[in-house]
Amino acid sequence: MPKKSSNKSNWGGRGGGRPVNPEEKHYFGHDDRVSGRNDGGTVFVGNRPRVSFKAQTKPGKEKHRHLDLALKHHLDDDIQMNAGSNNNGRQVVLRGRGRGNYNSASRMRGRNSPLPQRMSNKFSRPVPLPLADNSWYKVTIPYGFKYPKEFVLRNLMSHIAPDSFVPIMYKVTAKEASFFVDNAATASKLQKSDNQITTNDGFRLQVRVRPGAPPTCDMNDAMKERLKQAMTKRYLVESNALDLSRFHLDPELADDYFCPLFKPMMLMPVLDIVATHIPNLEALNLDGNKLQAIDRLSVLKSKFENLKILHIGDNRIREINQIDPIKDLKLEELRLEGNPLCNKYKSRQTEYVSAVRKRFPKLLRLDGVVLPRPIMFDVADEGVKLPPSQRIFVANPKAQEIASQFLQQYFMIFDSESRQPLLDAYHEHSCFSMTIASVLSANKPSGYLSENRNLYRLNDTNKRRKLLKLGRLPVVSFISEIPPTKHDLNSFTMDLSLATESMMIITVTGLFKELDAKETLRYFNRTFVIVPQGSGFCIRNEQLHIGNPTDLQEKRAFSPIANEVSVSASPAGPSNVQPPYIEPSEEIKHNMLVALSQQTNMNAEWSRKCLEEVHWNFNNALAAFQEFFKHGQVPPEAFQK
Repeated sequence: MPKKSSNKSNWGGRGGGRPVNPEEKHYFGHDDRVSGRNDGGTVFVGNRPRVSFKAQTKPGKEKHRHLDLALKHHLDDDIQMNAGSNNNGRQVVLRGRGRGNYNSASRMRGRNSPLPQRMSNKFSRPVPLPLADNSWYKVTIPYGFKYPKEFVLRNLMSHIAPDSFVPIMYKVTAKEASFFVDNAATASKLQKSDNQITTNDGFRLQVRVRPGAPPTCDMNDAMKERLKQAMTKRYLVESNALDLSRFHLDPELADDYFCPLFKPMMLMPVLDIVATHIPNLEALNLDGNKLQAIDRLSVLKSKFENLKILHIGDNRIREINQIDPIKDLKLEELRLEGNPLCNKYKSRQTEYVSAVRKRFPKLLRLDGVVLPRPIMFDVADEGVKLPPSQRIFVANPKAQEIASQFLQQYFMIFDSESRQPLLDAYHEHSCFSMTIASVLSANKPSGYLSENRNLYRLNDTNKRRKLLKLGRLPVVSFISEIPPTKHDLNSFTMDLSLATESMMIITVTGLFKELDAKETLRYFNRTFVIVPQGSGFCIRNEQLHIGNPTDLQEKRAFSPIANEVSVSASPAGPSNVQPPYIEPSEEIKHNMLVALSQQTNMNAEWSRKCLEEVHWNFNNALAAFQEFFKHGQVPPEAFQK
């Protein structure tokens, strides 16, 4: 064996040792120095330097072969290497020793390395945490059971200052301590505090952070008691308000319980507790509770009838229609700021206010901004009681009596077998038009559809003009073609909106039957413009609308109730005000006798008696007959003809 050279050489080290000879930089040499590690990164094992790597040109096959032989066994064991072409047959012994040895070896390991893979610490190089706002993070302190909770939290708080956090459900096990946080930025700072805090025993505190699901906690009696205690401190008696913002971070609960209001299994029991103890609650703050679907908040209307202020900002409500479940609340103040839905209206604030106010018409304040007072004419206010509706509205009692007698005679003839006598009821230059409801049009009633003058559907000017009936004869001729009818006089309402010496405008609504095989029930609305002519009045203009009755109208149609108010009833006002009585003409009396006899099947004598007792008021006479007939008080001779 050749004599060992006395020259010491250093192979490829980064700093430290003598300057590297360019001829030696791809080779390793031998050294008898004591095991250690210089500042340049070269690791020495026994009396020889251990191999380290740096950027260099691609070595030849022979050089690779020697490197593989040097690394094929674990560096902690002594390795005997056979003589190679570059060591002149000398035996190379590598003795592994110390921690630096492992680090160098771990850097040398690769996918194709012959070295056995060791267990690596997955937290040695923390992976950046996702900054998604909806993430939960579990913070683990290995060997945290050795240190008091106050010590751990105080040092973590100090390290991430000025930020702070609330540790949720801090737990200590036989191996570690752990807790949860719900903020991505806080979790990232906690992760960076790993090995940055020195404990009293000289070790550095390890901090492991990983994203995951939020903690779980079951609702039980003990938790309900703690909830009551926490809510007691959050209730403001002066304003009758309860602050449940960020409730899962409440210090009264976070140590032992997790109460996320975004979970229905927690939200509903909390609302039940509040409703039991504060049923008259007026303001509720649910900001920052990670609420996304707020369907369950629909119970607020039934649980808190006096609720006027609701804050649900800083949550995760994405669409404006997601607040529809609570639109029945009579809110005066609402906070939505901080939800993703608000970002869609950043440049369209007017549309945002309009969309919210469409659901809450009485809203006065939105996101802390005072809104203009709403226009309330189309908003039902339960606090303001409207006066009861009246079947008759007139301002002039004398005009009402004239209108009542005119309409009695008109509808009596209209329901008769011949409508030709109505020629005297229309002005020579009268005008008539008719419309029908769309639902009626869908049924295609043959008697009305072709004459429907609906200006929304009819754009043809010539046809519009053609559908107007101008003149007495065309009007009565058209009316005569309408199917035979029978009107329910007890269903009539009358409004006398205008009454002057030269004109009266009368609007009449009610029900009638078409006397066909089906006896179809219809609703009508007729507006008459009546002008004086000779000793009486005639129709100058008429508009007729026909539709379908409501369910309630259909139920009450032709019901023999005597106390129903007819079109001849007294107007609204003091009960002692009576309109002047005007004796009808003999012709009108005769027509009334005929009509009452036809409808009641009584003979002319008893029909006259009935009309005379009610002062020739046809509606009252018919109602009286129906009432007496119902109780069997009409004598048999009244029907003998």
